[in-house]
Amino acid sequence: MIVVDTSIFIDQIFEYDPERTAIADGLFRLIEERKIPLLQPDVFKIEFVGQMSRRLRREEALTLAEEVLGEMNFIGAPELFEAAFSIALETGSRAIDSFYIAAAKLENAMLISNDRFQVDSARKFGIEVYYLIEELEQIERRLAG
Repeated sequence: MIVVDTSIFIDQIFEYDPERTAIADGLFRLIEERKIPLLQPDVFKIEFVGQMSRRLRREEALTLAEEVLGEMNFIGAPELFEAAFSIALETGSRAIDSFYIAAAKLENAMLISNDRFQVDSARKFGIEVYYLIEELEQIERRLAG
């Protein structure tokens, strides 16, 4: 399983930087080709729909959210909260980032993000994490094996 940060979804859906969009497209194509399940913390639902509602009309945001959320597995348990608390305490990471790191930790999944601060926090905590913007080739090699 792979945990993918919201930053990558934003890069794929909204082409602010064509290079970042192409990299995000490459990741999602790789995930689809290899049929790798996506795992997200429950809070992803809220973060994603919030991001969409800032950029799209309400109806479009809801339709897109329903489509994207239907493709994922979610984790949301008291253990996730406890792990996120410990991660924030140990690394100083932002609350939302701690939930993504906790999901990866609890499910022994890799985390992929375009958020440098989140990647640094995950590394401090010993999570297998990749900064997609710079490490797509490493991710491809890792998933090939």
